Amino acid sequence: MDNFYCLIRLQKNRTISLCLFESIQNSLENYDKNIYPICFTAVSADSMYILLSKHDLFKKLSINHVLYLGQELYKAELSVIFNQSYVQN
Repeated sequence: MDNFYCLIRLQKNRTISLCLFESIQNSLENYDKNIYPICFTAVSADSMYILLSKHDLFKKLSINHVLYLGQELYKAELSVIFNQSYVQN
């Protein structure tokens, strides 16, 4: 199980944004920490793959998570091309 989760959204300027959040268990030691997402924005799924591959956290994701992200980014890009709404599974 990865310690990260992702939120993929389409922006008004027809770009794809992906925010990578670190999943933190509810504990007193993590209560006061400010955890911010790492966000990427790209015009296509291919350029998003390149951006993600440059970041160190991407190497910590499981193969299943990477495959899921690829599928969702492809769906998001198709939504941009066909001017449709996008819903992440």
